[in-house]
Amino acid sequence: MIKVISFDIGGTLVENNENSNETQKYDLKSLAKLVNLPYEKVREAYKNVFQKTKGTFNFLIEKFCLELDILETSEIKEFFSKKFDFSEANSKISDENIKLLIELKKKGYKIILFSNSCCLLDAKLPDEVLNIVDDVFYSYDLGFTKNETESYHYIERKLGYLPNEFLHIGDTLSSDYLIPIQNGWNALYYGNIDDKNIKKINKLTEVLAYLN
Repeated sequence: MIKVISFDIGGTLVENNENSNETQKYDLKSLAKLVNLPYEKVREAYKNVFQKTKGTFNFLIEKFCLELDILETSEIKEFFSKKFDFSEANSKISDENIKLLIELKKKGYKIILFSNSCCLLDAKLPDEVLNIVDDVFYSYDLGFTKNETESYHYIERKLGYLPNEFLHIGDTLSSDYLIPIQNGWNALYYGNIDDKNIKKINKLTEVLAYLN
């Protein structure tokens, strides 16, 4: 029986108002071109540094450049400054999603947020949401991302629930659906996909029908 409902934050609970040109300008593929390195290598370094480490902006930039063995430049600093400013300014939680959280709480579910995030973006969750949810788990606090088993074990131990009592919902197929399932959690993919073997929803409010 599901007792805990876990939401991804960015792209799921927090709706990104994406201007496609601006978004692409500050995604990691653009950064890979800027530093002239393979995308997968840049993505892995970003995960290891920005999503798994706490620190100041300058500290994280320095650590990121050391991880990739590249020179720290003003262009890299400017890229990250604008990336985080853009992410912060163009995100919101809709009234509909807030009402959903309230309704799930009334039904007796524990509500948690579980995100691969950067500490520099920590401030964007409003008090209205923080007063509803039972706990928030950021990868940079855990030292592990949603892609790593250790994060699931930590949350299970802290909350005192079994793996099959969790339901995670998110918009990234690997880290929000396949990997939670591999770790014994239930999961719903938030988005469109043709694979009929994947349990998905197109609106977060559809979770209510799934739970019934």
